[in-house]
Parts: sequence; C-alpha cells; structure tokens
Amino acid sequence: MSPFRTPRLLARAASGEDLADLQDVLGAVPTYHELVDGEPPAADAAASLLADAEVDPDRRLLLLWPAVGGPAAGLVDVQLHWPEPDAAHVRLLLLREPLQGRGLGREAAAGLEEVLRGEGFRALRLAVTAGNDGAREFWERIGFAPVERLPAGDTLHEKLL
Repeated sequence: MSPFRTPRLLARAASGEDLADLQDVLGAVPTYHELVDGEPPAADAAASLLADAEVDPDRRLLLLWPAVGGPAAGLVDVQLHWPEPDAAHVRLLLLREPLQGRGLGREAAAGLEEVLRGEGFRALRLAVTAGNDGAREFWERIGFAPVERLPAGDTLHEKLL
C-alpha cells in the first residue's frame, strides 16, 4: 500500500526510526487505552506494534504527520487482503486526543480509501470495540455499515470502495 497525502495529513510507513514518535502517539490517546486495555500503553508498546507489523507482509503501519510539520498526529494500522484478497481491514486508527473532532479522522479514512481503491481493493472493514460508542458513531458517519456482531460484543463494519 502506497503512502498517501490529504490536505492536512501525510501518511507514510512507520520504521524503527519512528519508535519515539509512535510511542508518543500511543501515549496521546489515554481514553482509548483505558477503554480497550484498562491501562496506559506499556513503555514498549510502539516497539511491539512495529515488530508485529514488520513480520506480516500484508500489514501496513502508517504514521500520520501534519502536512505543515510538527509531531506525528496519529497512526493507521491496516491488514491487506483480509479476510478476502480484495478487502482490507483497519486494525487501528488513532489520533492524538487534542486533534480529535477536527475532521482529521475523516480525512485520514478518505485518503486510505482512495489509495486502497486505486490499488484494486473493493472493501474496507474494521471492528469496533463494544462500548466504544464514539468510534462506532465516527465510522458510521463516514459511511461504514455494521455487518456482523462478533461474539465478544464488538461490531464488524464495512464500506465498499
């Protein structure tokens, strides 16, 4: 999957040189970590996330950078060719909490959709954690429809590209 640019963001592959920036982004979303993990991210969370992504040839971990410069604004973690060859799955889209509510998530999702469509993908999927009403509302507002309730209470959403 190619890097992409939106009017306010530049998404590019995360590398070992980005560990401090990646860890900083993870630490800047405490509400998410409290909801999902019940605690702040571990000190090695960025290294673990990057290592997991690097061993999977169909996984892309992208840092989202402000187009005008500054610290990393967020990240997107995408699994390509899953669960079918022409589908992709958003494992995670995070934005620093102070940047949420400004349209950057919508912009990042649109940029991701555009690059995936251009590379022949036909669907984008994601799972929303039970109780994460803000995320569910966000994804549904930008056109993702719930398609399946998973056993743990999470909801699978999909958008055709």
